[in-house]
This record gives sequence, C-alpha cells and structure tokens, in this order.
Amino acid sequence: MGSLKGLFMAFFIIFAIFPSHEAIAAKENATMEVKLKNYLGNQTSVKITATGDYQTSRGEIFIKAGEEMTLNVKSGKLAAYKESKKLGSFASLKIIPVKGDALLSINGRPYHGSLLFTVAGGYIRPINHVHIEDYLKGVVPNEMPALWHPEALKAQAVAARTYATHHQAKMIDDTISYQVYGGADGDRRTNTAIEQTAGKVIKHDGEIIEAFFSSSNGGMTELNSNVWSSGNPLGYLAIKEDAYDPKTKWTITLDKQQIDLSNKDLSKPAEWWTRIEEKDKTIVPNLKAWLKSNGYANRDIKITDIPVLSFTDKKTGGRATKGSIKLIFYARGLVNESGKLKEQKVELTNVPASKIRGMVGREVMKSYLVDHSGSDSSRIDIEGSGYGHGVGLSQFGAKTRAEAGQVYQEILAFYYPNTTIAREYGEASEISEEIPIKNAKSINMKAKHDSVNDKVTFTYSLKEATTVSLMIKDDEGKTITTPVNEQSLKKGSYVAVWKVDKVHNGTYAAVASARDGSGMEARETLEFKVSKDTPHPIITDVETMGNYSTEKVNIAFTINENSKVAVEIKNGKGKVVGVLAERQFKKGRQSVNWDFGSISNGMFTVLISAKDGGDTEEAVSTKIPIRKTMGIVAAREIRIKEKADSSSKTSGTLYEDQALTILAQQGEWYKVKKGSQVGFVQKKHVKK
Repeated sequence: MGSLKGLFMAFFIIFAIFPSHEAIAAKENATMEVKLKNYLGNQTSVKITATGDYQTSRGEIFIKAGEEMTLNVKSGKLAAYKESKKLGSFASLKIIPVKGDALLSINGRPYHGSLLFTVAGGYIRPINHVHIEDYLKGVVPNEMPALWHPEALKAQAVAARTYATHHQAKMIDDTISYQVYGGADGDRRTNTAIEQTAGKVIKHDGEIIEAFFSSSNGGMTELNSNVWSSGNPLGYLAIKEDAYDPKTKWTITLDKQQIDLSNKDLSKPAEWWTRIEEKDKTIVPNLKAWLKSNGYANRDIKITDIPVLSFTDKKTGGRATKGSIKLIFYARGLVNESGKLKEQKVELTNVPASKIRGMVGREVMKSYLVDHSGSDSSRIDIEGSGYGHGVGLSQFGAKTRAEAGQVYQEILAFYYPNTTIAREYGEASEISEEIPIKNAKSINMKAKHDSVNDKVTFTYSLKEATTVSLMIKDDEGKTITTPVNEQSLKKGSYVAVWKVDKVHNGTYAAVASARDGSGMEARETLEFKVSKDTPHPIITDVETMGNYSTEKVNIAFTINENSKVAVEIKNGKGKVVGVLAERQFKKGRQSVNWDFGSISNGMFTVLISAKDGGDTEEAVSTKIPIRKTMGIVAAREIRIKEKADSSSKTSGTLYEDQALTILAQQGEWYKVKKGSQVGFVQKKHVKK
C-alpha cells in the first residue's frame, strides 16, 4: 500500500514468458478424501441413486443407472436394499463409477468420484474420493457467491485449490473446519473460474502454502500466529491495512441483568418459572447451550445476570486474544438445604478469546477485531469489524478489488505477499504464473489540499499515452467520487480537482489506474488526509453517574463530530489519578467508565479532550465527588456472606478494627467491600 508522498506510482504487471518444452504430467493422485458430515448430518438410513453404473471394488455391478437403493444401519453394519429385497450386510462398502462422468446421489445430493460407506458412531458416514478439480466445483460456490466478479471467483478458486492440495495427504470433512463442500451441485460461473485456473496453486519458496481465507478482515490483515497460538508466523502472511475490505461491522449489546428474581419465591419456582424469560434472544440461547454441554446437561436454565463480558490483550493486528465472562443463573432442580433454588455461577477470566466467542456465538461475535469493549452499571457494549479470522484472503476484499479492476493474480499477490502462482498439475501454460511486478510506466502525481476553498487539487504528468482513472475512497473502502474516469490522455501534464465541502475530515485513499494500448493495467493506492478549516469538536451534555456497588463512574457526553477522545481524572491537588486512553469516537452520544476502587474520598476533576481529523482540539471539564461510606469491623472476627442471609455461603473473613467500604444496606445487613472481597455482613458488627 502506498504512503503519503509527492510521487504517486502506478505499476503494470509484466508476465514473464517461458518456452514450454513439454507438458507437465497430471498427478496420478490429484484426489481428495472428504468425509460427508455437513449436508448429510447424522443418519441411520439413506437413499442413493446413480446417473451411471457403479461397481464394487471387486468389479461387481452394485447399482445401475436410474436405480434407487437404501442403506440402513443394522447391528453396526450397513444393510443394502433394493425396494424390499435385502442385497447383503457390509462392514463397509466402496462403490466406484464405471465411467468417470457418473454421479451418485445421497439423499438427493449428487457427488463425483467413488464413495466409501462406513458406520461411525451408529450413523452412516460416507467418504468421497474425488478429483481435486471436481471437489473445487462443490467448494467455491459454497465459499463465495457465484454472482460475484469473475476475477474474485478465480482468486477464490486458486486459494481453495491451494488449501485442498496442502491438506491432500489427510482426510478432511465438508464443514467449515476445512472448506464447505456441496458435492456436484456447482454453478457454471464458478465452474468457469475453476477451469480457467485449472491446476494452479500458490507457493512460497517452492512449497504450497496454507491458503487461509475469511469473509472480511475488517480492514486489517492478520498473522496466523496472532490468531492460533500454535506455529510460527508464516513468511507469506503480513499485518497491513486493506483499503478494499468493506470493514463488516458487528455489535454486541447486552443487558447485565437478564431476569429480576427479587420478588420471586425461590422455594416455589413452579409458580413463576415458565412465565419469565431472559431479555436477550440471541446470545442467551447460545450461552445456555454451552452450559448444557459443560456440566448442566438436560437442565432447564434461567440466566439472571451477565455482569462481565470483555475482550483484552490485543495483538499488533488489533485483534483480541483473551476474554472474560461471568454468568449467574439457576438450574431447575438444583436447590440448597432449605429447598430454595441455588444460585449457580460460571466465571472465566483471561481465557482464549476463541473460547468466549464459541460461547456467545460465531454469528454474533463475527471476528476478534474488537474496536471497542465497554460497559456501565446496566449494559455491555462491544463493537468490532470483520467476519472471520482475517488471515489471508478477504473474500469481500477480493470482491471489491475485482470490481475496481484488479485481476486475480493482483488480488492474491496482496493477500499472500512473497508468493508465486504455479501450475501444480495439468497441461502446461505458455505463460508462467510466477509474476514479477516491474515499474514499467508511471504517473507523477501530487495532491494539494486547499482548506479555504474546500478542494483537493491533483496535478499529474504522463510519460506516454495512457488511459487513466482516479477514484477516491473513504476509510471504509467505498468509492465516493471518480475525478478522472477512463480518460485517454496523451503524454503531458494534467490537473484534476475534487471538491471536499460535503465530506468530513479524515483519511482518504486515491486509487489510480493506468492502462496501456495492449490492455495491460495496474494500480496503486495512496492515502492522504483532508483537514478542512472547520470548527473544533464541541463536547456537550457531560453527565457523570457513580455506582458504589461496582465502584465505577460512568462518564457520558455528546460530541458533534468524529474525533479522538481522551479522558483524564485529577484529584484536588491537580494530580492525574486516572487516564482513559485516547481512542476514536463517532459523532453522537458516547460514554466511558472510570474505576475508582482504589481512590479515597474527595472531589475530582474530569477533563475530556477531543481532536478531530483536522487536528483541531477542544477540552471540557466537570467535577465528580467521591463519597464512600467507610466502616470499621467491631467484632473479633466476622464472615462475609454471598447473600444477606446467615445460611448463605461464606466468601471471606474480616477481623477486628479492619476498615472496609460500605456499599449498601439491606435490612440488618451491609453490603461491603474489602480489597477484592465483596459480600454481606451483619450491620451490628460494623461501626461507621
């Protein structure tokens, strides 16, 4: 990716031509072993039909074209039937097409190649032996929409072939654990992309790479070692900005309290259990499913509170690697010695983010690229970008690149740097796919921003006659204008003007393309800033709300434009006692939290500063009084209880003359905090 320079270079791809003295022999074993699980599921009976004759491994005709058979699991073996006639019982059964173009359908879905039927875990589990090219025809349309641009489909085809070839030595399955495979149900568009790239794979230092891909990288590619703890960083992957990825956005908004049981009789759940339900209908069902798979099988569960859900430990690519979650819930039938429902807790702290993502749901938390993770006293808000792990090819990024004019070789060169494309099997091509990129022709360009007249002027000179386009993209990769569109220009100097009166301050990308008379095209991206002479950010409606139970202050404010915001907390002597790191906020109502657990009583100043894209700044301040109620233990020893109940579980111990913080009063009990211990003690044992 280009950087902000006076010189803006556009590159053309030069294909190195090598003489072909002999054809590359097709690999004898260019086949895959694929266990069929995704579409078939767990079945004890399947129907099979064939478009041609299939024979057993001994050469006997087993099923003829047009016939229908049934395979059932009987006593751990496969029983085969034609109509009501039993043909035999088999521990396993392999059938092979007599002619290579025959298809065998299993419950209506056709497959190329041979099929080995086995019984695994009491279910029929076929294994498809299929040529890689036929395998790809069932993969590419299931991994990328067939209506997308042909160059994106070609890039996906080469990446999928590379992935398959890399894993060829072992048995894979047809699920997202590897690549989604749909059998012979392909599409003519993806079939064409596969045929036009037949046998081509991606290599690094002569070895076939692990061609990872995901839906959207959120605008930033990622290293394999930052996503998966095992393995070293691979030399053909990198962390870099992807201006073409649409930065798929996702959000998680979750109420901390899902059910209020304060007025419910926990000794009589039958009176209310079926009438109440959690507020959230998306994440909670996933959490319940996880609980049932982790110690609470066959239990009816009510999740009352989710006080913690957060992601931390970001790697250099910006993706979180650790996460924490806390669940408070009840399982029907689990009661204490008094016959009341017993509160259950699950708390995971700083575990792999993949574990938390698996709990909340991959369709909810679409990636590990967490842009913001925060909470207040009642709600959890998490925002992120991307869909998938972000390593290797971005499918949406490939789509946008193809639509912008990039060919599949350029697309793959960006997502798998330091690699070459080579034909692994099949007919040799006259054009080597090992593509060196040379600086053949150039556009000398400069950009000047006029903040008074709200315009950017591009001046550029051409060394020869060229067809030129210049597109301007925003920070989400969307094209917002095209100052120069497919203009055939002679050698010389030119000027293009972009009016910026209707756009916000920020970073934009100029994407220039040049095409010579032979049709060869290349492009390069240059980022630049727009800093209009606009008013500074305006921060209004500042509100603070302290919660002495969590010992956090929620600081809310409204900002009039997208800005980087930082918050400082100062004590009465002007000393900084808290800093909330600068990060980007969008225009509108926003909030942050300050933890005052280690802070003494007093009056504190909150200073909120904001800087917009034009580096203009504004700062406002407000006061926050912290008035904790302190107490002293008046007994020789007292027990901290989890609830305001003598029979409740003990969570800690306090001793005479120890100081503590009184958070709340509940009848004859105080809710208190001492260090990390929070719970209830009897009021009579504490003096203020």
